[in-house]
Amino acid sequence: MTPDQHLPVIEFRPLSRADLSAMLRWLSDPDVSRWYGEGELSLASLERHYGPRIDGMDPVDRYIIRIEGRDAGYIQAYVIDDEPEYARQLDVEQGAVGMDLFIGDSAIRGRGWGVPVLRAFVERIVFGMMGAPIATIAPDPANERAIHVYAKAGFQWRKTVPIIDEGSPHNTGDEYVMTMTPTELACCSGMRPRREHPPD
Repeated sequence: MTPDQHLPVIEFRPLSRADLSAMLRWLSDPDVSRWYGEGELSLASLERHYGPRIDGMDPVDRYIIRIEGRDAGYIQAYVIDDEPEYARQLDVEQGAVGMDLFIGDSAIRGRGWGVPVLRAFVERIVFGMMGAPIATIAPDPANERAIHVYAKAGFQWRKTVPIIDEGSPHNTGDEYVMTMTPTELACCSGMRPRREHPPD
């Protein structure tokens, strides 16, 4: 399955407990776990990690990516200011929304879906539903494949910063900070630009 001339059907469904088995399978794939490590992998550990978030007990918005009716991966969005220490280290615009994602289905990965998925999510969720002034994504600088996809989707490199996460040592390291505004999304995708800031 690859994007073609018809308008691809890309949807984002809120993560539920019924998705944890698929998440376990995807996160166990070395191509995913290399860049999206979650430490110990078991249904119990994923319940501990994602359960409170599924129940709305933290501010991160989490979704299953669906492509042409098929569950394909995971994507999340969060207001960076909600994590003050991370926001201080990242030092991006106030109100910026951060994103993380992976294509978990190996039959779909590497077939050109990354760009339309990113653009759809940023347009509908980050700039649309969340009303963010700017979208941010910060991969590992060594993840050249992801960086290429993000740049193709319209994200631009801003800086590389060292991040220290004392509560989660495996998340400590350099981040390759890339950002995109609504106007930049419109320019690269041919869409009409949304307001740079949501109306009062």
